[in-house]
Amino acid sequence: MEKNNSLKVQIYNIDENNRTEKFMEDVIEEILMSLDISFFHMEALKAHAIIIRTYLVRKMRIFGGMGVEYERCDITNREGEYVLKSLEEIKFKYNEEYDNVKETISYAVKSTKNKIITMNNNPIYPRFHETCGGATENSEIVGNHRIMYLRKVLCEYCTESPYYEEWREMSTGEFLEKLQISIDKSTPTSGPHMEGIIYDAKRDETGRIKSIKIGDKELKGIEVVEKLGINSTRFGWQPIKFKIYTRGKGHGLGLCQYGANKMATLGKNYEEIIKYYFTGIKIKDIEIPNEEKPLHNRVIVIDPGHGGESSEDNVGILGTREKDINLSIGMKLKKQLEQLGAKVIITREKDEYVSLSRRANISNEIMPDFFLSIHQNSFRNSNVCGSEIYIYRGDEESATLAELILKKLSASKEVVSRGVKIADFFLLREVRSSALQIEVGFITNEEEEKRLLNEEFQNTIGMNISRAMVEYYNYN
Repeated sequence: MEKNNSLKVQIYNIDENNRTEKFMEDVIEEILMSLDISFFHMEALKAHAIIIRTYLVRKMRIFGGMGVEYERCDITNREGEYVLKSLEEIKFKYNEEYDNVKETISYAVKSTKNKIITMNNNPIYPRFHETCGGATENSEIVGNHRIMYLRKVLCEYCTESPYYEEWREMSTGEFLEKLQISIDKSTPTSGPHMEGIIYDAKRDETGRIKSIKIGDKELKGIEVVEKLGINSTRFGWQPIKFKIYTRGKGHGLGLCQYGANKMATLGKNYEEIIKYYFTGIKIKDIEIPNEEKPLHNRVIVIDPGHGGESSEDNVGILGTREKDINLSIGMKLKKQLEQLGAKVIITREKDEYVSLSRRANISNEIMPDFFLSIHQNSFRNSNVCGSEIYIYRGDEESATLAELILKKLSASKEVVSRGVKIADFFLLREVRSSALQIEVGFITNEEEEKRLLNEEFQNTIGMNISRAMVEYYNYN
């Protein structure tokens, strides 16, 4: 089938401890086939295809998602409801029916190509479960947050599900162990209160039962002895097995799978199904990333350090002012990032004073993907040279980007990498987005100062920072 503009998902396999790359549509097919719903009506399968695609778009770094912690991948093969079995497992599961199932699933995926579920133009987190048992659940009951599209809806469609009503027996020991609780031990003169079964036992001072309620009757102790054929009115009791009755299966959030299938058999299409279970959403086509604009929808703040008459910037041996180099590189970087599709805000476009707090506020009002503060270094020893980048402690995203930037910069013999360093600078601390302070070079080193004055070198610096950002978002 036609691939989705060559969009690829980076997958970390937890079981095998490795990463793979697959076309998005292939991943959707494989997740669908990993679910036990291949016999569902086509409209229900289409609804699931859209749900899975929405989840992937929400997770993928190429769309601005956070991905997963493993090797900067987009997803793992074990993502809650979104389990991705291996191709071998899937083929074994369907055996001789594999080709027929794949053809059906492929059609469901292809006929919903590019469609995702959104709210406020952002992909939602589309939860689903096997059977709701009569009503789905509000998000804040299951988790900690109220999510507008995960509202309780009544569902009369899943009554034919094999999970609609079930029961399970378990021993008292298993029951207590799983709940990690304990109850008082039973003795001949005590027993646990069991509302509606055995309760309100009245004993004399020696522990003999005078009367006890069992079910809907109140009996004398001696009556129980005679009817049960036990030895004494000094008796206790201990349940040895529980029978737990359930209705429905799963957390109850979002789409009820068997309800969706029933709705499909009743003539509802995938859009009606999705809009029934997810409140207030819209189904839209995703914006496919443009290879020529790989940073589309990224928001970057560039902060040329210092500026103004009273700027406390560094001054080079040849009299070069740091503030001027910062602005020149910053403006070139802005142009290059915008050519790649990013939305760029710069804290100053001329030689003017902008307070540190104002710079932080500009960024915090926007909440960009990254805040890049451009600076030049200085040292009393004029032989010291090279580029270094400062980040705030614990900012892993900035650390990753910083490493990529230094790698690009030092690919040229003209730049020496001095590494990524932790700092408690005001802007790194107060900016609420990932933030980097890029010390491009040492203005107090005459050779480096000359390079920093060179327009071509400044363009190269901006180009390498831009390339690092493209690589960070996996467009390389």
